[in-house]
Amino acid sequence: MIKKLNGKTCGYIAAVAVLLLSFLLTGCGSDDTPKAENGKEKVTIALWGNDLLENYAPYLCRQFPDVEFEFVLATNSIDYYRYLNEHGDLPDIMTVRRFSMRDAMTMKDVLYDLSNTELADTYYGTYLDNYTYSDGTVNWLPVCAEVDNIIVNKTLFEENGIPLPTDYDSFIAACQAFEAKGIMGFYPDYGQDYCCMEVLQGFGAEYLYTMEGREWRQQYESGHTDQLDEKVWLPVFARFFDLKEKTGIQPEAATEMNFVQKNRFTAGKLAMYRGTGNDLITFTGRAGKNDEVVLMPYFGTEKKDDWYLTYPAFQVAAAKKGMESPERKKLILEIMQAMLSQDGQNNISHGKNMVSYTKGVKLELLPELDNLRPYIEENKMYIRLASTDMFKVSKSVVQGIIKGELKTPQEALEAFNEQMNADPAQEPVVVHIDKGYSHEFTSQHGNQAASAIYNTIRKKLAVDMVFVQSCYVSGDIYAGDYTERQLSYLTHTDAAWPMLARLTGDQVYEMVERTFALKSGYGVISNDSTLYVSSGFEMDIARNGDGSYKLNRLTRNGKELDRNGVYTIILMGDRNWTNQLMITKMGITDFSYDIDKCNVQLYDYLVKEGGKLEEPTDYITIN
Repeated sequence: MIKKLNGKTCGYIAAVAVLLLSFLLTGCGSDDTPKAENGKEKVTIALWGNDLLENYAPYLCRQFPDVEFEFVLATNSIDYYRYLNEHGDLPDIMTVRRFSMRDAMTMKDVLYDLSNTELADTYYGTYLDNYTYSDGTVNWLPVCAEVDNIIVNKTLFEENGIPLPTDYDSFIAACQAFEAKGIMGFYPDYGQDYCCMEVLQGFGAEYLYTMEGREWRQQYESGHTDQLDEKVWLPVFARFFDLKEKTGIQPEAATEMNFVQKNRFTAGKLAMYRGTGNDLITFTGRAGKNDEVVLMPYFGTEKKDDWYLTYPAFQVAAAKKGMESPERKKLILEIMQAMLSQDGQNNISHGKNMVSYTKGVKLELLPELDNLRPYIEENKMYIRLASTDMFKVSKSVVQGIIKGELKTPQEALEAFNEQMNADPAQEPVVVHIDKGYSHEFTSQHGNQAASAIYNTIRKKLAVDMVFVQSCYVSGDIYAGDYTERQLSYLTHTDAAWPMLARLTGDQVYEMVERTFALKSGYGVISNDSTLYVSSGFEMDIARNGDGSYKLNRLTRNGKELDRNGVYTIILMGDRNWTNQLMITKMGITDFSYDIDKCNVQLYDYLVKEGGKLEEPTDYITIN
């Protein structure tokens, strides 16, 4: 006899059935872990700059052969990651160079707390303090440091019988002694926002690193104050006013750029200027002179108050959503450990002009930077405070002091605080994009977001072809409204210099084959996500089995590329790649760099000219 079940019993059985089904599905391999089309686990890493494509991305691919990395070249700002987060699209691992904890505050809840990890334990407390919020959490960690201080022509000092400075007073005395001989003493590039910020903080480091200064910084970075502390900052402004008066900074200095000072220094018309370790090692000396140059600290009241100012090559963080499974969390932390390791930092510091913030890593320095060693051992490397407001307001206030608009340190302090409090202006929408496209690479379609953008650039510039690494597009294209800043997030803008050339079909083949054959350096392909987009022609390629690729054939509109035809082509990337490839290796002479960058072209076409984003094309086939 069949017994009829009541509704309550049926509901219970249905619930059990659903639960059982879920267990069965789980047992059959249901997995939310991102997978690439080749079955490898996929991890997305946003790289702040194309320098990291040269050695760093290939290094990570070698370290983790079972991981399919998706590399994108991120816009170098926290705002970019906030924008991605609004679309639920944060990369697994993020890097950024222009950074402050203050700017990253709004992302705290979506980033993984690294404070109790082995990663955090590798840092000197002096440096980790600058990355710790007031509640003890640590979301970002710095990865080795560029040093930005005072470049000194030691030979010029010796020729003029002027002693090298050891503290602030002897620095001022040296500046005045050079001025008496008709040579500029110290003259930075105050037309740049970073210079205004760094000179202010560099000469003020002894005050900023007091107990009160460190406490104020943590409060500011944690969002608990938007005002400069008078006790900490008034002496900083007083020092800058003194510097202005005693070194004779003129109003025109407020608009001068970096190259002006470099040219003066190279000509022997300037004894000292603000610069980096990289500036130091690329200095060729005065014509006919064997000049010795050194990088000296920002000088304090006494020698013990001298500090080197540093800024990280980049900061690294992980999205919390990528750490939900224990296995994936373990993998992400292992990748980050490799990024921060000795080998990882060696692949950033290939110029030997960086210092490490971590205990177990020793980076080799060039002889020109030997005088940093005692400061490294004493951990006297001040990490610049670099919030968006600090860049913007430092430029406004420092230039105001130089121009004589601000008369006293108190006025400068009050002007700084007033601007720090100003409400940001609402950014208007400048364009609407009707259809979105994915940045994910597939062997059937390539990178559709990159294809759409470079097809648009090709149409805008009226050229036959465009050739550029797909990772120069910084992520998905979302359908919807865009402000000017959001539109700039679509492409990496820092170093993608376009070259316009005229090539035969044979030369197009040679260009692609030589690029695919690169084993290292700028333009190298490390995996699928760093393959090139070809707009205006199609590539049929094959994997070699060792992570490299070979070209089978090129077509144009589906037909074999005419090797005797002549084509206009835009190559977009680092000039070290385009110059080496096109000029040195291929001997191309018919080319020009007189073209605006991709982000400018895209803005002009979509906003000023009212154009529409072009459809992507299936530009690549991998066999």
